[in-house]
Amino acid sequence: MNESLELGFEVSKLLAHSGYQADAPAFSITWGQIAEEIARIVIAHNLPSGQLTKETVVVLADDIRRDIQHLDPLNWREVVLDRVMTCRAINPALWEPEYEPDEGPLVEQYENATRLGDDESFWVDGGESADFFEE
Repeated sequence: MNESLELGFEVSKLLAHSGYQADAPAFSITWGQIAEEIARIVIAHNLPSGQLTKETVVVLADDIRRDIQHLDPLNWREVVLDRVMTCRAINPALWEPEYEPDEGPLVEQYENATRLGDDESFWVDGGESADFFEE
């Protein structure tokens, strides 16, 4: 709980330095409440708190403000949860690395698997002329 308060204070400080005062209303809630919720989510989901840079927090706050204004403001906690969990900078594990269309770990595994036994003696001749009992 103490860790959450400390992180909430740090997020509030970053927001305050960017013009978002903690006691100013964001909509029907304050930026201080949003900062506390961001901190709670980051800690509850073991997300890296070091990713909460000034730029990330400001972009996150703008996204949260926009979403709260367009959605039901009574569900502001769900909006904050969704924005934090889908933020690429905060939760990079959610996002797949960008690969070329013909590359990636599964393609590489498939290519390696299909290369096994490429030599002709590996494959059994199963055609009409094949005799399985030939030596």
